Amino acid sequence: MTFENAFDRSLGSRRVGGMNESVIREMTREAHRHEAINLSQGIPDEDETPSSVKRAAREAIDTDSQYTITWGLPALREAVSERYADWKGIEYDPETEVTITSGTSEGLMSTLLALCDPGDGVVYFEPTYESYIPGVQFAEGRPIPIDITDGLAVEADALREAAADASILILNHPHNPTGKVFTPEELELIAEVAVEEDLIVITDEIYEHIVYADHYRSPVTVDGLAERTVVCTGMSKTYSVTGWRVGFVLAPEPLSAELRKFHDYTSICAPTPFQHAGVEALSLPESYYDELSDSYERRREQLYDGLRSVGLDPVKPDGAYYMLTRYPTDEDDTAFCFRLIREAGVAAVPGSSFYTDEGEEWVRFTFSRNEETIDRAIDRLDESRFWET
Repeated sequence: MTFENAFDRSLGSRRVGGMNESVIREMTREAHRHEAINLSQGIPDEDETPSSVKRAAREAIDTDSQYTITWGLPALREAVSERYADWKGIEYDPETEVTITSGTSEGLMSTLLALCDPGDGVVYFEPTYESYIPGVQFAEGRPIPIDITDGLAVEADALREAAADASILILNHPHNPTGKVFTPEELELIAEVAVEEDLIVITDEIYEHIVYADHYRSPVTVDGLAERTVVCTGMSKTYSVTGWRVGFVLAPEPLSAELRKFHDYTSICAPTPFQHAGVEALSLPESYYDELSDSYERRREQLYDGLRSVGLDPVKPDGAYYMLTRYPTDEDDTAFCFRLIREAGVAAVPGSSFYTDEGEEWVRFTFSRNEETIDRAIDRLDESRFWET
């Protein structure tokens, strides 16, 4: 059967007009197609997930695989509330201020769709995680990117100018793709401007436990931010379960009540067995989080040294598990990434995908994989070195 010429009009709504599918996921598909080592998408190796968390999920499949309450399993919401009170000193009511979503991305998207009116200005820092750009478009908001490529610093004048015409600010901290950890002074500036302009702040804190900088501070601990902030985080990165799709959204009750409406009618609830596993994950000792960060810091050094050894120019991140890298050819970053996959057998992401319009020509590697996998990737890059010919 063919559907050619079945419609006489454009099929896509204005919300998806001009939008392409995720470049990150495209690079993963290309990696699979060419049997390349995937250092593009932030996918850990299977041995990274704590065994007790996996066991809790398996047991829950046999005992409870049906819907939970839309906002999430009560035991998980209570565990999230307790842990975030310990970690950040902010009390969230598990009944009205904690929502379990189908991943952090769904939580952030539900928040944008619930709180952004058509035409509202939305500020974010570029390079930016690629889903924020379509998220603003889906909500029919008006993107207001602030380019921090040079120096990775927030300038007060640029922030004030952008915020004066905005309703929402998105803050990814630690930041993907740069690995930037915003300084306490930058967070205080953001809080000051948010209060002055009455902004709603949406924080994406999915990498909150993968941090190497001593100055890291959660945004909601800054005076003036908690009462106007929606925190989006979850299990994916901290517990190496990116496919389980369990996100945590924490916000004051008036904001939570609105975003829950979109969550209810789009996701209904996050996967039930994995919510049960989340309760187990949040019971892990504090030593788990120290070991997690230390492990990724070792891999950061491993990838940084390896990329430099093969003639590339990486930027060492202060958080998360990605590394932006300059390369010594004149080809655009997308072409370079396709050559990496086909000629070197290693996948990365073109840096231009992290900009609203034209972006910088660099590529992003992940060190979410284990040390053996990173070693094999560096060996392949070293053997190829096509960028030197």
